[in-house]
Amino acid sequence: MRINALFITVGLLLMAISPGVCAEDVVLQYWMWDPDPTIQELEQAIIAEFEETHPGIKIEMTAIASSDYWTKMAAMAASKQLPDVFAMSSGFVEEFAVQGALLDLTQYAEKDFNKDDYFWGIMDKSFDVEGKIYAVPFAWVGSVLYYNKTYFDEAELAYPDWGWTWDDFLNAAKALTKDTDGDGNTDVWGTAVSGRYSVNDGWLYQNNADYLDPPQRRFVKTDELVETVTFLSELVHTHKVAPQPKQYDLDSGGRKLRVLFGEGQIAMVPEGSWRVDFFRNAAPMEDEWDIAPIPRGPSWQEDTMYAWGDGLAIPVTTEYPEQAWEFLKFLVEDRPAEQYYPGKVPFSKKEAESEAWKDKGLSPEHKTVILEFGKNPDNNVTTQFWGQWRGWGSAEQSGISALLDDLYNGNIGVEEFVEKAEKVTNRVLKRAYK
Repeated sequence: MRINALFITVGLLLMAISPGVCAEDVVLQYWMWDPDPTIQELEQAIIAEFEETHPGIKIEMTAIASSDYWTKMAAMAASKQLPDVFAMSSGFVEEFAVQGALLDLTQYAEKDFNKDDYFWGIMDKSFDVEGKIYAVPFAWVGSVLYYNKTYFDEAELAYPDWGWTWDDFLNAAKALTKDTDGDGNTDVWGTAVSGRYSVNDGWLYQNNADYLDPPQRRFVKTDELVETVTFLSELVHTHKVAPQPKQYDLDSGGRKLRVLFGEGQIAMVPEGSWRVDFFRNAAPMEDEWDIAPIPRGPSWQEDTMYAWGDGLAIPVTTEYPEQAWEFLKFLVEDRPAEQYYPGKVPFSKKEAESEAWKDKGLSPEHKTVILEFGKNPDNNVTTQFWGQWRGWGSAEQSGISALLDDLYNGNIGVEEFVEKAEKVTNRVLKRAYK
């Protein structure tokens, strides 16, 4: 009877092992936030290559829509049940690190990555928490200015370029705003604004402004901040070269804004570099569009791109830290440029500067603007509860995002925006930094 029981037990164990996985294999759980079939196919191809070159390690991938991803990950972080390797946002890294949920990757990264070969500033700005690295970017993105070349040609205007000032931008926006059918309503807007971070915040950094004082981790009213918010508000209310967000229901996800640009109803729009894919495919504009840096404000000191990394992290609870690091490193080092989502930049300079990533012959013609502009990245994302005070993720339509939309919709003025933004931001940050 004991022998039979032993055979039954062994049989059940063998049945429990999934096909292609041996009993001695290490199985790593890998979670990502993009369920798009194309992206999943690319990830599976990389996983297959890793498993072939790393016998004894198997990867099980789970893809979850970003709208649900962080709710699940926050719960798993709190209960210390995170997967072995997972996609990490700069908006949550400090929160998870302070909870003790993330493995300190500083020694791994400094040992295996040569700083000169990577966009190290992206890692510092996105995933450094109190001098320690808690995630490594496999890619990064930032805010750039998209513009309709056809409209510029028709108006005989020079295209946006390095050194463009806010005055240059405003003059172009005025010339490009048109009532094409003479019915008294604007049919083509020079530009558009909304409270969305990728649409709004690039203007701050090109004017030496920010919402926060980093050492104090508090919202601070500065002349540069007021100057920036005033300029953006006046695009709508004074110069009337941009619509109020409510006119087109410009949701915080940015869908309506990019659709309007793709349909030719907006001539210039600041947005994330990952929108390159949308304008190539979902709203194909052929060679009618290009990109440029966000223009420089009156208080500009140096070209600074609002940029952040799409990272990978390892939980402190993983049973296989060395194997998890090998997989993470592979995802960063061995992902060819062809397998990157258009507009997302490889962390590796070699891949980012390759002909494959530059996509010559495809719009945008000046795609390398992203590389040049991103050499000096900045952001205010890496605070605890960033999503709550800025208005992102599960907190969309709240915080600064909602207040900016109120400003652009004419519900409040600049001073009231600053006053309310200070209260809501510091109320959130005081809970984190007592």
